[in-house]
Amino acid sequence: MIPKPVRETGGDRVTVRCILLSEGVTAFGDGLWFSMWAVYLTTIQGVPAASMGVAMGIGGGIGLLVALPIGTLTDRLGAREVLLTVTVLRALFSLAFLALHSFWPLLVAAALFTSMETAAKGTKVAFVYLLMPEGACMPVLARARVVQHLLYAAGAGAAAWVLSRSAAGPYHAAVVVNSLTFAASAAVLARLPHVPPAPAARRPAGMAALRNLPFVAVMSSTALLALCWALLSSGLPLWLKDDTAAPVWIAPLAVLVSSLLIALFQIRVTRSGERLVGAVRSSRRAGLALAGCCLVFAAAAWPTSPLVACLLVLGGLCLHVVGELYYVAARWGLSLSLMAPGAQGQYQAVAATTEGAVVAVGPALVTTLVTGADGAGWGVLALVFLLCCLPVARLCGPAVRRAAGEAGGVRERSGA
Repeated sequence: MIPKPVRETGGDRVTVRCILLSEGVTAFGDGLWFSMWAVYLTTIQGVPAASMGVAMGIGGGIGLLVALPIGTLTDRLGAREVLLTVTVLRALFSLAFLALHSFWPLLVAAALFTSMETAAKGTKVAFVYLLMPEGACMPVLARARVVQHLLYAAGAGAAAWVLSRSAAGPYHAAVVVNSLTFAASAAVLARLPHVPPAPAARRPAGMAALRNLPFVAVMSSTALLALCWALLSSGLPLWLKDDTAAPVWIAPLAVLVSSLLIALFQIRVTRSGERLVGAVRSSRRAGLALAGCCLVFAAAAWPTSPLVACLLVLGGLCLHVVGELYYVAARWGLSLSLMAPGAQGQYQAVAATTEGAVVAVGPALVTTLVTGADGAGWGVLALVFLLCCLPVARLCGPAVRRAAGEAGGVRERSGA
């Protein structure tokens, strides 16, 4: 593992509470927005459904390209300052959805909004890593994810009320509320301690994270495990509706149960990935559990009894929760253990971008496999989950050596 720089700041309870509060406020806005945006853009703003899907997809893809430059700025300007700026921009860009009614403005708004969303993910992890004392980063990230799930569910509940209204006013108000959650989050972040950036002489030159090809490969391969979210949100509802005897209302229930179980167990499971060897092991467990989940979901199409089909779906859901818990633990453990000193923002930007790309294409990919290939589609997904974890252990050694080489090159240039 690459040794962490010694920091004198940030281990007290007030700092952790501010991190959790910032995450919770933002999660409420995310739950509100992502539960209603499709209806809002098509029904209230009048964007045709086909145009909306293409604009959000292309705009989101373009937005992913901004994360790495912002990660570089994180290393040069300071993690708190960049995260604060990104959060303020999220507040401003979210308001753009109030004023668009056609394809091109929506594409631009989606690109701007997604760019800040992806950048915030990588910068937040880098900031928490630099702010917390040795060994405290992953527990704090796990606690933040628990808060995130709880407040996201609350935001989704608020969106359910908005979606029950026929007037445009509640929808527009919800967009404003989403923007205000980012503003409130920025106000909380401003209270956190400043973490000085690494001096220029101690930072790797150029795009160090992209030069570390083994690290990019580890992040890209394990990012495929993020298909688990599209599997639950997109694949399962369609599978239940068209191919099983189980009632379709199990799908939203599965999302709720999943969120509660993750809130209960994320902190405990995250401990398994705090060391590099544990993170590699966690990635394997995630792949095995998610592959098993796919096969159990596929088997739910066989019974004609709704009860038996429901039991199979619930069994698959349990495996899905296990897979998601270990995926998150592995992702944090791998990305934090393989970073080079002085380039934490870059490395976390690569992690956020690779995951964001999978999240962006996930719904379309999973939907195509599940609805177009019957049970064989679930088999393909299971194979993807199994294979993507195989190269991780072999790639970690070269990734660590490459990061250490970057650090050694910096010391030579600085004359240390």
